[in-house]
Amino acid sequence: MINAFINMRSISVLFFLISFFLSLQVMANNNNSDEANKSDENASSSAELLNTYWRLTEIDGVPVVTKQEQREMKLTLRVEENKVNGFGGCNSFFGTYTHDVHALKFGPLAATRKFCADRMDQESQFFKLLSETTSYTINGQELHLIDGQGKPVLKLEAVYLK
Repeated sequence: MINAFINMRSISVLFFLISFFLSLQVMANNNNSDEANKSDENASSSAELLNTYWRLTEIDGVPVVTKQEQREMKLTLRVEENKVNGFGGCNSFFGTYTHDVHALKFGPLAATRKFCADRMDQESQFFKLLSETTSYTINGQELHLIDGQGKPVLKLEAVYLK
């Protein structure tokens, strides 16, 4: 009777240990899966060039400061008919673009003709650098527009509506 009890006890302990080690294995697999999912999310967390609201943050390495009462400088490249539109700080603009892999070229841009004494120089520089853009890179949520010499001239960040 004692031997039967010891054998039953041994079997119970053995089942407990097997269950315990299996649950550890399941937990380890789940953690590895979570880490893989996080790295997949990070790898795919780059913003899309097209149909994204891009807010201008730097012109030639100089931060763009938008006062609270001002609209931010921005652009959106629309898929439909390769149209671009945006706001230069004083005037709205629109036009066309072409792109292929990392090449990006803006066609002639048209803009409204308001005068804003404190923003005209910055807006003119923004429009000029858009016309000189030949390529781009996207790193996460940042878009860098690059001129013909390979110099990043405009930096924008993706903005998502909440």
